[in-house]
Parts: sequence; C-alpha cells; structure tokens
Amino acid sequence: MSRQCRSVTLAILFLALAAWARAQTIRGVVVDQTGLPLPGATVQLLSGPTTVATITTGPDGSFVIDDMMVGDTIVASLEGFEQARVSRDQATRIVLVIARTSETTTVVASTIADASPTAALLGSTLTATNIARLPSTRMKARESLPLLPSVVRGPDGLMQIGGARAYETPIVLDGFNVTDPATGLSTLNLPFEAVRGIDALRDPMSVSYGRLIGGVVKMETTPGGDRFVKGVQGFIPRPRLSTPDFGRIESALPRAYVGGSLSAGRIRYFGAAEYDYERVTVPDVTSSRGSAVTDQSAVGFMRVDVQVSPRYTVTAEGFVFPNSTGLQGLSPRRDETATVDRSGVDVFGGVTHRFVQSQASVLTLQMGALTHHGRFLPNGQGTSTLTPDGWTGNWFATARRNSGRYNLQGSWEHINKVANQVHDVTIGGELAYRTLDGDITEGPVVVRDSLGRTMRTVEFGPGAQLNVHDVPMSAYVRDVWRLTQRLQIDGGVRIDGSSYAPAMPSARVGARYDVDSDARTVLKVGAGTFVGNIALMVPAFGSYPTRIDREYDPTTGAVIQENRFQPTTGALRFPNGTAATVGLEHQFMPGLDGQITATVRHTANVATLNVPPASGALTVASNGAGNYHDVQLSIRRLLGDDQQVFVSYVRAYAEGDLNDFAAMSQAVDSPIVLPNDRARLPTDARHRVLTWGTFNMPMRMVISPVVEWRSGFPYSTFDPRYSYMGAPNSRQFPAFVSADMIVYKTFTVKERSADIGVQVFNLTNHGNPRDVYSIAGSSRFGEFTNSVGPVVRGYMLLKW
Repeated sequence: MSRQCRSVTLAILFLALAAWARAQTIRGVVVDQTGLPLPGATVQLLSGPTTVATITTGPDGSFVIDDMMVGDTIVASLEGFEQARVSRDQATRIVLVIARTSETTTVVASTIADASPTAALLGSTLTATNIARLPSTRMKARESLPLLPSVVRGPDGLMQIGGARAYETPIVLDGFNVTDPATGLSTLNLPFEAVRGIDALRDPMSVSYGRLIGGVVKMETTPGGDRFVKGVQGFIPRPRLSTPDFGRIESALPRAYVGGSLSAGRIRYFGAAEYDYERVTVPDVTSSRGSAVTDQSAVGFMRVDVQVSPRYTVTAEGFVFPNSTGLQGLSPRRDETATVDRSGVDVFGGVTHRFVQSQASVLTLQMGALTHHGRFLPNGQGTSTLTPDGWTGNWFATARRNSGRYNLQGSWEHINKVANQVHDVTIGGELAYRTLDGDITEGPVVVRDSLGRTMRTVEFGPGAQLNVHDVPMSAYVRDVWRLTQRLQIDGGVRIDGSSYAPAMPSARVGARYDVDSDARTVLKVGAGTFVGNIALMVPAFGSYPTRIDREYDPTTGAVIQENRFQPTTGALRFPNGTAATVGLEHQFMPGLDGQITATVRHTANVATLNVPPASGALTVASNGAGNYHDVQLSIRRLLGDDQQVFVSYVRAYAEGDLNDFAAMSQAVDSPIVLPNDRARLPTDARHRVLTWGTFNMPMRMVISPVVEWRSGFPYSTFDPRYSYMGAPNSRQFPAFVSADMIVYKTFTVKERSADIGVQVFNLTNHGNPRDVYSIAGSSRFGEFTNSVGPVVRGYMLLKW
C-alpha cells in the first residue's frame, strides 16, 4: 500500500473512531418563525416521561444542556407560541411558531425554511459554524458545498448536485432565484457571516420548488440580532508558502460585517462586504514569476428587516457582485494566448412582505430584480490553433452578454384540521420577465497534427447580435397532510409556462413514516416529476454566426470535405425529470444518526445540439435525455460544543447526451462541434467516500480534518482531426484522493478573540490531475497533468 493510501486510511480510521467519542455540552437557541431569538422560553430535558431539567433561555434565546444531564428529548415552550418537541441531537436551533387558540390549528408553518417531512436529515445542510471550523480556501458558504456527499465539483469547476448538472440546480437566496437567466449558472459567493445556512436539496418533493431538475441550492441570509455586532476579517494578505510562487501574495480576502437593531428591535439590519483576490498557480505552467490565473471579486450585501406591526414584516435585501477572472482556462494544454479574460457584474434587489393574517394563515409576497453583465475577451490575436498538445495562438470567441430577471411571486399558507387530521396547504405562483442581449464575434480555428500539417479548419460568418425575451410563469398547490401521528404526506401539483415552450404540468408526492413511537427510525419515500428551465442562450443560438467546417488531406492539402452549418433553434420544450427516492434514517443513540438513501432519475427534453453529417441546419432542440441513480450511506456523530464527525459513501451512475447545449455554451460557444452521442457524463464519479470532523482540543485549539476519495472522471480520446477515437468517455482519470486539515487556536486579549492557525490542502501530496493529453499524435498522449501538490495557508478569524 502506498504512503498516501496509508495516510488516508489512517485518517479515515481516526475519524471513525472519534465518532464514538463521549458527547459533550449541547448549546442551542430558541427562535421564532422569522428567525428572531426568544428570551425567557422554557426548555425542558426529558428522559422518557420524566423531566430531568428545566432551563430558561437567555436574552439572546440561547440555552445550555450539560452532557451530565441524561435525556434524549427537548421540549421548548413560550406563552403565545406552539410547543416544540425535538430530539436532543437536533436541539441546536429550535423554532417556535405562533400559537392559535382555536382547536382547528396546531402549528403555523415556518416562513423561513421549507420544513418538508421528506427532507433528508443528513448530508444536505451546512451551517456558518461548519464552514468556519472546516478547511476552506475562501471562507465562503457556497465553496464549502463539496463537504456534502451529494455535491461534486466537476472537471469544469462547477458543482454538480446529485448527478444533476450545475445549470439544472438553481441557487435560491431567501426565496429568490439568483442564477443568470442566460446560462442558468451563478458564481455568487456571499461572506459566510452573511449566510445563516446553506442547503443542497436533492429531488425536493415540495412543489414550491420549481424550474429545477435534480436539486436546488438554498441559501438563507443572516438577519440582524438584538446586540450590535461588527467585525473585520482577512485584512492581512496571505503569502504562498509552497512552490511555485513561494513568497508571493497568493490571496487577499478582507471582509467586514456589521449588524444590530434599532427602534427597540423593530428594525434589524445586517451588512457585509468583501474583496477577494486569489492568484491560482497552474502546475507545469506557473514559474517563480510566470503566468497564473487570477480571480478577483467584491461583494456588498445588505439586509434590513422591519417589524411594521406584530403581524406584518418587510425584509429588503440586495447585493452587488463584480467579479473577473484573468487568463481563464490556463493549463499545460492551453497557453496564455488561448485564454480569455472574463468579467461580470451581478446586481440584485428584493423585497419580501410577510403578513400573518391569523394564527393559521401566512401570506408572503416577493418582488425581485437581478441583472448580469458579462464580457469575454481573448488574450491572443488571429487564428486559434489546436495541436495534439493543446490550444495556442488565440481563443476564437469574443462576447458580451447582458441579462436580467424581474419577478413577482407569492404564496398563501393556511393550516386547518379536517376530521382530526392537520392539513398545511400552500397556494403560490410566480410571474417573471427575462431578457438577454449582447453580441458575439468568432474567429477562425485551425487543427494541426504533430507535424504541423493542417487537418481541419473552422471559419465563421460575421458577428451577430443577440436579443431574446421570455415571460415565464408558474402556479402550484401543496398539501402537507398529517394523516396520523406517525405518517405525514407531502403532495402537490404545479404548472410551468414560458414564451418558448408550451405549459407543462408536474406532480410530486412524498411520505414520512415514523417506524417507532419515538421516531428513532424514520422511513422517507418520494416520487414525482420536475420541470426545468430553458436558459436564454438556447433560443439565442439561432442568431449565432454561420460556420464552415473543412477537413483536409494532410499530404496534399486538398479539401476532402466541406460542411456549412447554419445555427438554428428547433422545437423547444421544458426539460423534465422523473425521480423516485427512498431513505431510511435511524438514531442509534442520542447524537449518533445513520441514513441510507437510494435515488433513480430519468431526464428528457434536454436542449441538445444536433450536428448533421453534411451541410445544413446546426440545430439545438429539446431531444436529449439522461439517466442517473445512486445509493448513499451516511453516519453522523454529534459531540457537542460544535463538534461532530460525518462519514458517507455514495455509489452513483450518470449517463446522457454529450451535446447538452447548456453545458457546451458555458464558455459562450464550442469551437469544434461533433455528432451527438450518449455515454457516461463528464461528472460521473462511480464511487465516493467523504469523511470529515471537527474536534476541540486542550488549550482552546480546534482540529478539523477532511478526507475524500472518489473514482476518476471519464474522458474521451480524439484523432488528429479532433473527432472521437473510440467510444466517448470510455477512459478514466486516476482516482482522486485529498486529505485537508485546519488547526487553529483561539486567543483572547482584552475581551477580543481571534482564531489563528494554519490550513493544509492535499497534505499527502496525492497526484490529482485535472488535464490529460487526449489527442492521438501527441508525444505525451495518455499522460495526465495539472496536479496541484500540497498547499499551506494561514488562517485568521477575528471574533468581535
């Protein structure tokens, strides 16, 4: 066994053994349905029917349960609110909702987070505390998503959730869709102080989630609290402590935040701002003073909550997010002249009105506006050249895109009793306007063999203007039905429409069944249909420049085939998926939970680029499909005081059409198009083991290791004309192994605290290549490259 494998194995055993460590004190908070803390609430610890201890929450709603107190159930209550009963391991945040004196109601649904009875217990949520204590390159909530077992960062750098591609899993910020309507993607990364929690929901059975295939990323921001808080973080630039670029400024991530309340708590505010600079070295390319990818962004976020009356709350929030990447695409197979400088600005503003009409009814209205402006500028000039060793000379496309989304959405939630059974019914809908305009200019591409002979060329017509608009709309009805004390049903129907596709209905149903009376074993099942979104780049493709594709005899230079392709948009329908999932959760003991889930999903009507064998229409149409299934096992041990251990294994399979248009157009357009084929998807990782933990050590130190092992992604090989050589995606990268760790110590001086330590990434120096020489004729054909070695980074977090 190699040294790296031994190290990883020992790390996994260490975490697994630590999972059985003695639990410690649990610290929790009681809040109302808007997320505000509730002081003076009564918290009881029960052991069976016996009350072990009674505690009152403090001014900030917090309470502490010492591990010496034996009990497995927590009951929280406060006059004017419904009583809440949770297991001990789920007591870190207890939500009390407004009570109703009438017998027709037992609970008012949460207006902050969807409490679907079919939502998975393990492996779908990260809190700000998790993010702060675990290794993180940028201390960003979204960047930490791969710590969840269903989230994998693909070879394109984008995160895939449960086998669904990035554009199929929108990002929802406090109920607002903040993805770019042109591509369905978003690079938004809020400072973690501004994020209360982030969920990666797979195949959510709640029909209130729409325009998705496979999943949704849900981010909830932080409201202001009773106390005034402020802080400044990351103000010391971070030098690189490993080669290449040793000693150079690797990153600067200064950020500041402020929060508090005014008018006796009726107005609460929270704001955060951050500037990010990161110099990303590229193995085999970046020398001591050589080229490197540079990422820069700044984000300003503000949220204000106004309690207009006891039953009426208004929340206004917004962000500005300018960002850019210099030398994007730089790698051993793509030199500096063939890269692009990408820049963009996202601006968002949203207002949420929430009316508590009665103790059983909540009306929510939201108005939002999002704009995105992006530019792609090549760093070279003239012809783009592709050889067996990679791209040189130039990048072929220059583009400008401006897109926007303006929407009005609302929901009305009402709870009543029918024949002693509780029904939580929600009726909602949305009306939006989406727009895309811009231009694209494309230059010539030449493909040469290892002897420098021309094998293929692609030429383009004059530049084109893009201008498309869309009016999407949707409506849904959902009923969460408590059939018995042990059985809950979550069912509903919705319909989605668009200017570019006929309206499509969908329906979902899920069930939760408590196998035993104390809900230690829970069975969750669900099945339904999902309707995705048509990115505006799809209908815009019909305006793209014409392309002429020629193949040559390398000996004589004569043209042996010439095809003229005219970009065209064909018949479009909403992409849709059909999925079924089943999961079993079990609490082995307080603080130790296990889960096994299985999912099967089929997608259809995927926008796919159809390349004809001869001259004609190069058509994007809704005729693609795909399949995905997985089995996931997870175990979590909560140790108290923010400590826990998480271990998971995922066995997955994903296949589909390779000419998925949305995936191909992420970099504006594809320089060479090939006939469509169906094969393993580029993000198909058949096996994945993920384990992480965070532990408190003596002398106020914290150590948090993360270990990941997964199968390598598939890849294709090509002949010198850049046509498939053999079956697509029939080869595979080596297995990926990464062991990361953070160690820090808390220092306190004059009531001010700071966490100071070090982070190490890929500490075993395992080779994890990101590129491969895949074109026949290269002297390095089949060789893997672009593997990042160990990276050491300082860590500082101030606690004001």
